[in-house]
Amino acid sequence: MNIREWTLPVYTILTQLSSGALLFIMIIRFLRRKTISLENVGYLTKIPILIIFITALFAICFAHLHLSKPFLSFTAIRNIETSWLSRELLLNIIYIILLSSLTGTLWLIKGNFKLKTILGWLTILAGFGTEYCMAHVYMIPSQPAWNTYLTPISFFLTTLLLGATTVPVLLLMDLIFKKSLVMEQTSIHTKLVEMSLNWLPFLAIGFSICIAILIFYQTAFLFGGSQAEQASLILLTDIYQPLFVLRLISMFVGVGWLGVTTGQFFRGKIQVENLLQHVFAACLLVLVSEILGRFLFYAIHVKIGI
Repeated sequence: MNIREWTLPVYTILTQLSSGALLFIMIIRFLRRKTISLENVGYLTKIPILIIFITALFAICFAHLHLSKPFLSFTAIRNIETSWLSRELLLNIIYIILLSSLTGTLWLIKGNFKLKTILGWLTILAGFGTEYCMAHVYMIPSQPAWNTYLTPISFFLTTLLLGATTVPVLLLMDLIFKKSLVMEQTSIHTKLVEMSLNWLPFLAIGFSICIAILIFYQTAFLFGGSQAEQASLILLTDIYQPLFVLRLISMFVGVGWLGVTTGQFFRGKIQVENLLQHVFAACLLVLVSEILGRFLFYAIHVKIGI
C-alpha cells in the first residue's frame, strides 16, 4: 500500500473509534444519570466528547488525501440513490454536523439535558450508519474476499472494541488534567472512572473473542472457494502470516492488559493517578491490532473480472 492508500485505513479506523467511544460515553451517561447528576456527567464528559469530535474531524479530513481532487468530494453525494460511497459521505457529513452540535451544546449551553441526550443518540445513529455504508462500499462481486455479510459485522465489532478500550483512556486523561488544574469535582470524576472500569474491560474482552471467532470464520470461508478466494487465503496464511499472528497477539495482549490492570486497580495495587499509562498501553495495542487487521483487509483482496 502506498501513502495515499494508507489514508483509507486511518479514516475508517478513526471514524470507528470516534463513534464507538461516543456510544459508550452515552451509555455511561444513561447508566449514571441517577447515581451522578446529569449536570455532573455532562461536566465530566465535555472534554472526552471534544476529543471524539476532533478525532472524527481529523478522520474525514484525512480521507480527502486519498482523492486526486479533494475539493470536489462533495460531488459524490449526487449518486446517493445508487452508490454506497455517496451514502457513506452523506451520513459522515451528518455525523460530523451532529457531533459538532453536541460538542457545542455541552460547552456553551447549561442545562437542556434532554436536548443533549437526543443529540447524542442521533449522532451515534449517524456514526453507525456511516460504518454500515462504509462496509457496503467493499461488498462488490469483483472482490470475493470482501463480498460477504462478515464484512459489516467485522466493521461493527471493531467499532465496539475500539470504543470500549478508548473511553477509559479519555476519562482518565480528563481526570488527571482537571486534577493538575486543581479543579473541582475530581472525587466525582474518580467515581465515574471506577464505575466505568467495572464493565468496560469485560466488554472489551468479549468483543475481542467475537472478533477472533469472526477472523477464523472469515479464513475458513476462503477454503474451497473460487480461485480468487484461494489466492486471498494464500496471501493471508503465507506472505502475511506474521502480521496475521501479530494482529491477534496484539489484540489479546491489549484487552488482557486492560483486564489485569483493572483487577489490580480494584485491589488497591495501582493508584488512579498511575492507571492512565496502563489503560493507554492497552488501548494502543488494540489500536495497532486493528490497524494491522485493516491492512490485511486491503492487502489480501484479489479482484476478479474486468
